[in-house]
Amino acid sequence: MDNHSQVTKELEAFLEESLGKPLGGKIPAADLADQLIREVSNTARKDESGKSYAPDQYTLSMHPQDVDELLLVAPRIQSDLSKGFERILSDGGYTLIREPHITLATDPTLPRSEIRLIAWHSSNVLSLSPDSKPTEVESEDQLPPGAFLIVEGKRHFPLDKPIVSIGRRLDNQLVLSDSHVSRKHAQLRVRNGSYVIYDLESTAGTQVNGRQIHQHVLRPGDVISIAGIPLIYGEDSGGPPDVTPPYSPPFGSSTDLNQITPLDLRKFIGTETRPHEKGTERFSFPEENPPDSPQDA
Repeated sequence: MDNHSQVTKELEAFLEESLGKPLGGKIPAADLADQLIREVSNTARKDESGKSYAPDQYTLSMHPQDVDELLLVAPRIQSDLSKGFERILSDGGYTLIREPHITLATDPTLPRSEIRLIAWHSSNVLSLSPDSKPTEVESEDQLPPGAFLIVEGKRHFPLDKPIVSIGRRLDNQLVLSDSHVSRKHAQLRVRNGSYVIYDLESTAGTQVNGRQIHQHVLRPGDVISIAGIPLIYGEDSGGPPDVTPPYSPPFGSSTDLNQITPLDLRKFIGTETRPHEKGTERFSFPEENPPDSPQDA
């Protein structure tokens, strides 16, 4: 048996144990293992020595009822999947810069027992490898190279401006069509060569990696939650992952800058993927100098 087949078999057995059994054997572990190994093979990157780096970000979208059932019997499933992926991929000859991050997302458009999986790198792994040459120190106003957001595990949003506004009003750069999102919810600003996210005193709040924040310096792999909508931050000189289509604002540009997305927008753009979140720990970073922006909830 070749190495590729061996890794697939190990993944199948692991997925049957970790996902199939908790869901009563309804998850097709073999199909999911094939899907996962294809994603890893297609997105892996090789350095000059031939070392192959596996992606560190994985989003598994499932029907909401499947996610509820899974978390009820396996509350640590995301951590268990992360450790299992790392072990099996390492045994299969892949290198990982960091422990894989697993995001479970709900998608009511998926049939029960079906899982859609995507994988990508949160940063340029070749520039982070031990054998890579040191890069020049970024200047204070320089944009992080190849920064982007993955919106709800389905679309990518390149970050190519020093200030990026996020909210429900149509004059934001990133418009999120959800009634729980404030008109001016959050803002990204470049500071000392990194993006910093600020919550603009929104009604629902902003979280990073499950913690409530007022401001936070973003690092590749950070998971931002805007009123329950997941945005995963990444940096890659090659740009956002090809497996996701680019973000486009609802209804294109608007002549009325005060217009907000309709609350029944879903009937026009389809059902959105939603993250599955349980209770979260509240945590606030020390206040520094928040951006001079109107607080419009």
